[in-house]
Amino acid sequence: MTGLLYGLAVAPARSGVIDEPCPAGAIAIEAGASIQAAVDRAGDGAAFCLKNGTHRAQAIRPRARQRFYGEGRTILNGSRLITEFRQENGYWVAGNQHQLGRRLGSCAKEAPACNLPEGLFIDDVALVQVLAKTDVGPGRFYFDHAASEIYFADNPVGHKVEATVASFAFESRAPDVLIRNMTIEKYASVAQKGAIQAQEAIGWIMENCEVRLNSAAGVAAGSGTRVHDCNIHHNGQIGITGVGHDVVIARNEIWDNNTRQFSSNWEAGGVKLAVSEGVVLRGNYVHDNHGPGLWCDIECRNVTYEDNLVERNRDAGIFHEISFSAIIRNNIVRHNGTGKTGLWGDNILVAASQDVEIVGNTLIVDDGKCGIVLVDQGRRTHSGATYKTRNNKVHGNDTTFEGAACAGAASDVEPDDENSLIIENGNNLFDDNTYRVPRNAPVRFEWGHAILGWDELRRAGLEQHGSLINY
Repeated sequence: MTGLLYGLAVAPARSGVIDEPCPAGAIAIEAGASIQAAVDRAGDGAAFCLKNGTHRAQAIRPRARQRFYGEGRTILNGSRLITEFRQENGYWVAGNQHQLGRRLGSCAKEAPACNLPEGLFIDDVALVQVLAKTDVGPGRFYFDHAASEIYFADNPVGHKVEATVASFAFESRAPDVLIRNMTIEKYASVAQKGAIQAQEAIGWIMENCEVRLNSAAGVAAGSGTRVHDCNIHHNGQIGITGVGHDVVIARNEIWDNNTRQFSSNWEAGGVKLAVSEGVVLRGNYVHDNHGPGLWCDIECRNVTYEDNLVERNRDAGIFHEISFSAIIRNNIVRHNGTGKTGLWGDNILVAASQDVEIVGNTLIVDDGKCGIVLVDQGRRTHSGATYKTRNNKVHGNDTTFEGAACAGAASDVEPDDENSLIIENGNNLFDDNTYRVPRNAPVRFEWGHAILGWDELRRAGLEQHGSLINY
C-alpha cells in the first residue's frame, strides 16, 4: 500500500537559478564593483544586471521599484576569503577578524552557539562555532572577539577558507523591489532576519534564486512579498521567516534548513510566518528541515496551505498554531515528525486554533507518529483571552499508517479550565476520512480527554462516513 502511495507525489519542478540573460537596458555591474554605488547613482525604478561571478561582501539597500537580475551564475557571497594563517599550539589561527553580529534566539541544548551569526567555511562546508577554544576540533571553530582571531583545527593549506562579514545581501524599506536569478550565500544574518531582508518593505518579489548557507534566515518576508521558484536550503535557522499580509510562497524547494540547531520550539525549520493574513503557501517541496515544514503562528488569518509536498521534516509537516481561519488542502504530507514523540510527532497539527478546514490531503505516517491532530492547550492571548480549538473541520483526507493509527483532537488542559470540553463541544468535526492501517494494528483516536478505538469514535458521532481499511 505504501509503495503505491509514493507514486502520488509527482517529482517537483526544478527550482532555483536558470541560464537566462538579463533584460535589455539593465545596468551592468561586474563582480568586484560596488553595487550600492550603482544603486545610488541610478535612483528609483532602475534595473541592474549583476554579471556572472562572485560579488563578495556586498550589502545592498535598494531604492523604490529597483530590479536586480542575475545571469544564472551570479553569486552574492557575504563572506571574505582568508588567505593568511599561523599555527599556535595545535590550532590554525586567522587574525584581523573584527566582524561581530547580534546574538538572538534560543538554541537546542546540544548547540549552545547556534545564535552567534559569524560563520566559517572551508571548501563551502560550514564549520560549527563553539564557545571555548578548548572545544575546537575537526569541523569546529572558536571566535576570540577580544583578540579578533578565529581558531580552528582543520588544515587550510590548499583549501578555500571564508569568513562571513556582511549581515545581509538586500535590506531596505523601499517598496516593489525585484530580485531574480542569482545565488545568495554565506551572509551572517541575525536570527529572525534574512539574507534577503524584505520584512520592513512592501511588495518585494524574489524569483528563481538560490538562497543557501546563511547564518539565520534565508528570506524574511513582509507584506506583499512573493517568493517563487527558488531553492532555499542549508540556512542556519530557517528557510523563510516573516510577518505581513498578502504573502505568497509558491513553487519553491525548501530543504535542510536549521543546520545550526536553533530550538524548533522557538523558531526554526522550513517556513514560519507570524501575525500574518492572506498567506498562500502553494506548490512547494518542503523536506528534511530540522523543525516544522510549513508553520504559521500567532494570530494568523486566512492562510492557504495547498498542493505542497511536505516530507521528512523533524517536527510537524504542516503546523497552524494559536491562529484563526485557514485551509489545508490537497497536500501530500508524509514521514514527518521524525524528531518528535507523542502528539507532537504529527504530519498535520492544528494547535489552539479555530476555523480551520483540512481537506483532500494524502498522508503517510511512520510507526509511532500521528496523522492529523488538533490540540487545545488553553493558551492565553496577550490581552488575557483564551485561544479556543473550535469550528475545525477535518474531512476527505486519506491517511496510511505504517504502524498503529494515531489521529484526532486532544485536550491538554485541567478539568476546571474553561476550555476543558472545547474539543467535544466546540463544533470540531472529523468525517469522511479514510484510514489505512496494518492488519491487527491498534487504532488510537484522541477525543478530548479520552482515547477511542474505531467503534467508539463512531459511537461518539465521529467518522459517520469515514472508512477504516486494513492492509
